[in-house]
Amino acid sequence: MFHVKHIVFLMFLPIIGLSQGYFTIEDKPFPAPSWTDVQVKEQVRKQVEGKGLGAQEISFYLWCNMLRKNPVTFYEKVIVPFLKQFPEAKGREAESLASDLRSIERLPLFEFSKLARDAAKEHAQDLSRSTKLSHNSSDGRSFTQRVRINGITKCAGENIYTGKEEGLLALIMLLLDIGIESAGHRKALLSPSYVQMAPAFYPHQTESRSILVQVFTCK
Repeated sequence: MFHVKHIVFLMFLPIIGLSQGYFTIEDKPFPAPSWTDVQVKEQVRKQVEGKGLGAQEISFYLWCNMLRKNPVTFYEKVIVPFLKQFPEAKGREAESLASDLRSIERLPLFEFSKLARDAAKEHAQDLSRSTKLSHNSSDGRSFTQRVRINGITKCAGENIYTGKEEGLLALIMLLLDIGIESAGHRKALLSPSYVQMAPAFYPHQTESRSILVQVFTCK
């Protein structure tokens, strides 16, 4: 289950609407591919060191940057094996993802943003007390209000996912965007305008799932 929200301050980018999708796959582990990039790993290590991120948050952040640096290889090394193991995820969304990733050479790597991290943590914790996903907080604040309070005053976006607390799996599901016509999560992940990002996982308080909130910002 996932949500996407893109908000523009000062009219820097077009507004993309709210989307929500639901999809279930067989509950079995997906082994992390052996493919890696030493330079990306080192950059990520330096950026997140001492920032309080958990292992799956770091994994998610790392794989987002692996995706951005080499979309074609990400498709071949991650998405193809995933679809072989989970054929129920095949369909028009998987086909459009293949087309999108094969048409992009490289994107700017995300830089870690403390402002985005604070906004993501706050909202993930808030959603952990709810049965629904929303970009509005439980006290009624909109996404725009929430991120402005956290000091984000330029363009910003937000993806929300709920399911198993596995960074790579969460990223794959957001990229596939199964059941979502606009593929809004994927567009945010592949947007060259978003150059800063931070994720936050938080366990749901009454259900056996976790919430992931990913906040993007522009410089």
